[in-house]
Amino acid sequence: MTQRSEQLVLDYLSEVGLALYGRVTARERTAYLSSLRARIDERREAEGDDVDTVRRVLRGFGSPEHIVQEELTGRAVDLEDDEMIPPKPRHADRPAPPWRGGPNQGFMSLLEGPSQTDLRMDGRVARKPGVTRNSLMLVRHHAPEAVALVMLVLTGVWWDVAFLWVLGAALVLLSQVWSTLDKWVGVGLPLLACVVGTALWTGEAKFVDQYIQQALPATGVPALALTSLACVVYLFPKAARAARVADRAARS
Repeated sequence: MTQRSEQLVLDYLSEVGLALYGRVTARERTAYLSSLRARIDERREAEGDDVDTVRRVLRGFGSPEHIVQEELTGRAVDLEDDEMIPPKPRHADRPAPPWRGGPNQGFMSLLEGPSQTDLRMDGRVARKPGVTRNSLMLVRHHAPEAVALVMLVLTGVWWDVAFLWVLGAALVLLSQVWSTLDKWVGVGLPLLACVVGTALWTGEAKFVDQYIQQALPATGVPALALTSLACVVYLFPKAARAARVADRAARS
C-alpha cells in the first residue's frame, strides 16, 4: 500500500462523504463509507495497489455524485453514455397501473409482500424493499426504534393505552438513528396536539384539575393518538433507510 494510492482513496471517500452530507444521517453516512472502503480495498487487493490501478478502480466506482445518486435512488447510472441517452418523453416515467404489474399506490401497498421490482438501466432487476421487509430489517438492526414505533402505533389505535406514548417518546429521544429535527417532530407535535386538543374541550368544569381530568381523555388523548400515527408515517421511512444501510454494511 503506497502513500499516494492511499491518499487517492481517502480523497475519493472524502468527496463521497461531502456528497452524502445533508442527504442521510451521520450514522448512515459512516456505515456507507465503511462499506464503500471495504469494497475498494477488495478491488485493490485483486487488481493491484499502484497509483494507476487505484485510479482505474475508483473510476470504476464512478464519480462521488453519481455513486451517491445511485445509492439514494437505487438506480444504476451509465457514466460513459449518460449524456448520449436521448431524453425520454414525459409519460415514459409514469408507472404502470397495478393491473398491469405496476406498484399499488393505495393502502394495499402495505400488504404487497416483501419487495417490489424495478428495471435498472443496465437491464438487471433491482429489488426495492417493501414495508414488510423494511420492518424486519428495522427489528434486526435497530430494535429500540422499532419498539418506539410500535408504542406510537398502539397509542394511535388504542387510546386506553395512551400511557405507552411516554415510553415510545423516551425511545425516540434516545435514538441514535433519528436526527434532532426528527425527534422534535416525533415528540413535540403529539404533545402540542394534546395541549391544543385539551384546550379546545367545550365542556364545563369548576376547577382546573376537574377540567384536565375531563378534557384530557375527551379531546387531548385523541389528538395525541392521531398525531402519533402521523409521526409514525414520518419516522418509519427514515428508520427503515438506516436499517437498509446497516443491513448492506453487514453483508459486505
